[in-house]
Amino acid sequence: MKSVTAIMTALIAAALIVSPVAFAAASTISVTSTISPTNTVSITGTATPVPAAGTQVLIQVANPSSTVVFADSVPVTAGAFSDSFVAGGTSAWVTGTYTVSASILGYTAGTSTFSYTAPTTPPTTNIFQKDVLGNLTLLQSEITKMNATINSIEANGATGAQITGLQTSLTSLQSSVTSLTSSVQSIQSATTQMQSSLTSLASQVTALSNTLTSVQASVTAAKASADSAASDASSAQSAVSTVTTYVLVVAVLAAITLVLELAILVRKLS
Repeated sequence: MKSVTAIMTALIAAALIVSPVAFAAASTISVTSTISPTNTVSITGTATPVPAAGTQVLIQVANPSSTVVFADSVPVTAGAFSDSFVAGGTSAWVTGTYTVSASILGYTAGTSTFSYTAPTTPPTTNIFQKDVLGNLTLLQSEITKMNATINSIEANGATGAQITGLQTSLTSLQSSVTSLTSSVQSIQSATTQMQSSLTSLASQVTALSNTLTSVQASVTAAKASADSAASDASSAQSAVSTVTTYVLVVAVLAAITLVLELAILVRKLS
């Protein structure tokens, strides 16, 4: 009797262990992805059999180096799901083939690919918008998914698929943190270069200010010289006027004297 009980217990345990695997093998996800000329990526897919209402599908997009560049969670409605986003915006978006994966706990993950060509000129958005905010968004998304999985584990116990999902999220988090660290270092380098440029500019402004001060002093000295020259010219003109007046007076006196002498001479002769 004990042996039968032991056998039944072993069979039940084996069924509990094997059942998620068997269920996963029988449950599949298909996913397709396209990218438009404006770099809008459209993702659609189906899950078979149809999951329960409220089931979420985890969508991740990895670049040619397997770095996750986009992650999202969307609901499955009547067995179908869809999502879209605009490719680009961070330095992780390089030219090459990107892999889209869609997964639901207990289902075999579906994958798809699309090709992306990075622009030859850098985007007009600044590095803070491109890398820091983009990676922080991915971090927030991954942490939200991990919290949901952990809550499910606490409520229902762990399954192999949930553990795999957590490992995938941890890998994505690590990749995002690495990319974010690189972005912060780039910002720090750019800030240092900007500080050096501002210091050089301040030095040039100071030199220009000194030059303008020197020019102003030269102009002031030139004006003073011009004023002095004008004063000297006025003094010379006044002196010339005085000499002219003196000469005229002497000439008049000489003329008067000559007239008187002529008058005296005429009187004597008469």
